[in-house]
Amino acid sequence: MSTIATLILIQNIITRYALSTILALGNLGNLLTIIIYSQKKHRANPCSIYFIAASCFCLMGSNWAIAPTVYALDHFDMISNSLILCRIRGYIIHTSSMCFRYTLVLVCSRRISSRALSRPQIAYRSIAIITLFWSVVSVHLFIWESIESGHCGVYGIYGQIFSFYIAICTGFVPIVLMTSFSISLVKNLNSVRLQIVPMNNNNGRLNRRDVSFIKLILVEVVVYIICTVLYPPVIIYSQVTSYMVLNKTVDRKQIESFITFITMSLLLYLNYNTTFYVHFITSRAFRQE
Repeated sequence: MSTIATLILIQNIITRYALSTILALGNLGNLLTIIIYSQKKHRANPCSIYFIAASCFCLMGSNWAIAPTVYALDHFDMISNSLILCRIRGYIIHTSSMCFRYTLVLVCSRRISSRALSRPQIAYRSIAIITLFWSVVSVHLFIWESIESGHCGVYGIYGQIFSFYIAICTGFVPIVLMTSFSISLVKNLNSVRLQIVPMNNNNGRLNRRDVSFIKLILVEVVVYIICTVLYPPVIIYSQVTSYMVLNKTVDRKQIESFITFITMSLLLYLNYNTTFYVHFITSRAFRQE
């Protein structure tokens, strides 16, 4: 079997079995996360509200991203044959994924002292602002996303501009902010460990809960970086070398297509569906819930 045929077969197998499994388990996990953090005793904590919002964004983005892709393997590809659906899908995926990323940034930015004192209303307002902002900013996909050679995507000059925009807004900015805030959280965690000698039970529980949330946030950041760090350079490379398409061999095109699929589909979609399982593995209290 040739390299091209092998890569196509592997990509189809990953799409059919891996992505469908990720979607099924991800939907279950995100729904359970929403149910757990929606309990009355958790709703007073802004971090719980952020995690609920992140799970909602993940549900919306992953279903619009994965379900049509898996369906198109054996059925008519509606997305690649309807410009309206192509643009709607691109807009929803982009808006929900950006809201998810910057909701995580908001969670990371909450220092332990302010997190303990913050009101839930602040979290609701922050989520509303993020949603409104990215809903407006993503409107360009309604205008310029197109279908070429039977594939829905961004092309031409707009595609090149979009690749750098994505590299900055998806990769550089969130990763830098999350890393910076995580360093601050680690410092807070080290200082709080010295203070978890409760003078009464209520204060002790509050501190331990904050420490638990910090650990969850740090693991979320690590997972995000692992799943996202390759995305910006791959999309930039793809757009920058698009003018060389006539000089590329068929094998090279297929290899690049496969790498793009792994970084822009498999890893990104995996990231949208890991919240519940990260919390389940990391937090004993979450497992008990």
